[in-house]
Amino acid sequence: MAQADALSPNAATPSSAPSGDADPLRARLSRILEGSDFPALSRQIIDTLGAMDDDAASLQRLANVVLREYSLTLSVVRTANSVHYRRGARPIQSATHAMMMLGARTVRQLAGSLLLFENYARKSPELKELMLLSLLTANHARATALRMQLQDPEEAHLCGMFRNLGEVIIAAHFPEDYRQVKALMADGGLNEAAATKRVLGFQFNDMGVEVSRHWGMPDSVVQGIRARATASASMQAAITAFSHDLTQALYKTELTPTELAQAVESVVEQHGAKVKMSREQIGGVVTDALEETRELFVNPAIATDRLRFRQLAGAARSALGDSVTASTGEPGEADVAAREIALRPTLRQELEDMVNPASGAAIGAVLLQALEVIMRGGPFAHVLACFYSTDRLQLAARTGLGEGADALIDQFNFPVSVRGGAVVALTQQRQPVYLPADRAMTTAEQRWAQTHGLTQFGVFPLIVLGKVVGCLYVDRASDAPLPDRATVRFVKSVADLVVDAIGRRRNG
Repeated sequence: MAQADALSPNAATPSSAPSGDADPLRARLSRILEGSDFPALSRQIIDTLGAMDDDAASLQRLANVVLREYSLTLSVVRTANSVHYRRGARPIQSATHAMMMLGARTVRQLAGSLLLFENYARKSPELKELMLLSLLTANHARATALRMQLQDPEEAHLCGMFRNLGEVIIAAHFPEDYRQVKALMADGGLNEAAATKRVLGFQFNDMGVEVSRHWGMPDSVVQGIRARATASASMQAAITAFSHDLTQALYKTELTPTELAQAVESVVEQHGAKVKMSREQIGGVVTDALEETRELFVNPAIATDRLRFRQLAGAARSALGDSVTASTGEPGEADVAAREIALRPTLRQELEDMVNPASGAAIGAVLLQALEVIMRGGPFAHVLACFYSTDRLQLAARTGLGEGADALIDQFNFPVSVRGGAVVALTQQRQPVYLPADRAMTTAEQRWAQTHGLTQFGVFPLIVLGKVVGCLYVDRASDAPLPDRATVRFVKSVADLVVDAIGRRRNG
């Protein structure tokens, strides 16, 4: 039972047989919705995939989702640099820049996929393995869509990621039942449909459809969950089914090289009416999917144990030969902070390009990218852009990034007076300062920092044409080291670019 508890907090009272309810699916779904962790995930998914315009406010909210997870930051940047989306000769490193290029819809689809992955991949080795297969299916789908020149490869990725949603949900929230289903398939000789019907009273896909509808997923996702190899299927559904079957053939069971080749040939034959690709092209799809998946695991939050990249690449090569060129090694856990610091010059250059009004970037977009450059290049926990009101009686945060940034923005509304506190006082001093690196905090500054649970923070006044218009605010987690002088100078240089952007647009 300890194993079951490790999978999910909802696993304490699993049901090992079909419920007596008239609708066992609805009964199970109700139990999941009433659990402790599922509602939070649902809120994230719904908020991320909900209707958003490509305006500055929407991009800020979406940027907070993207930048909170390093793996998602990498995925957005990589997607923008793909042949399908790339418009310039120089690679993009800024996630904000990438988001503006891709558009909110595409980024939401990426975020929705990876939120699901991040949530369940951390819970247990069993779920990590299952989510790895879902991610491979998603990456197979995107690579296939690109080769077949579909207009929306990220929708294909979303459909692929959620193809096995029902199985993931059952494995996470009813682990004992899930193991019973697998035992009936392995030892009892039942297929998945028969085994799930006996244990659950419904099939995995039925649960996947219900949850995807609960989350407000596009119709294409629902169709993808039920998709099979039929000539009548839409192209998106056909690619989802093909990608799922390709993943299952290559990685789900231990097969000999001959059996692997036969399994792939069977997939090609079943889907050939809709998905027309050569073995070499399929090898390219598999290579791209493996490399995309490996890159995700530079995220230190996801351990690389049991991911079996060597076995996965080896299995693919056994089935498809030398057309599969993916690496066979395990991904290393990169030092994320060091990697981001090394990108400071590149990120700053991208911001500098946007500062020029000729770039067409609105000041809100410039601000958002500046905040990203500071947060990643610092790195910092929170970065806010604060400005005086028109009457100069209030100093308020306009936009910000970091965990809980929206709540912090609501708190950053200070009267411009002695009652305004540390941020107002430091802004009015017109000099950048990071405390306590530059000097010891005053009693008032200590009191303000304690109120916000901080041991360090910085204020960088924005002075346009000799007039203070606001500030950039930064902080780090209490247990983080103080920034060195190079980091403080870097933040000051970004603040100078923001001042330049504001001044040039006012003059223009």
